[in-house]
Amino acid sequence: MGIGRRIRILRERACLTQEELAARIGVTPSSVGNYEREVSHPREEALYRLFDALQCEPNELFADCYEDGSGESEHLEKYRALDSYGRELVDACTDIEYRRCTAEQGDMVLIAARNGGAPRIIEMKKRKGAGSILDKPDYDGGR
Repeated sequence: MGIGRRIRILRERACLTQEELAARIGVTPSSVGNYEREVSHPREEALYRLFDALQCEPNELFADCYEDGSGESEHLEKYRALDSYGRELVDACTDIEYRRCTAEQGDMVLIAARNGGAPRIIEMKKRKGAGSILDKPDYDGGR
């Protein structure tokens, strides 16, 4: 998908007509049509106003122009499609995993908890001999 199609998708997501978008970024409606058909591309000044008008980040607009091979763009697309509840859960998991990977925890373990509100992280003292929450279970399954 090229930048023109991405501009159209983001414009429609923002519930804007070509005329409304043109007025917000200071170009003619035919310029917006040319951008969407990829006949021409926005100049630098118009691009900055485009990010604001479409309420998007540069990475979102140029998502298909660059692929680093890491798979991050696929994850970002999925994240952007989530509702607020899904984003809260992903954010909580990401925070927990970041803390797990970057912090010295010693005898503490981090867990996610949710009590009707937003997810939060709780540190709990790890039982002696217990594995990590991502390790194999610390029980033998009754064997």
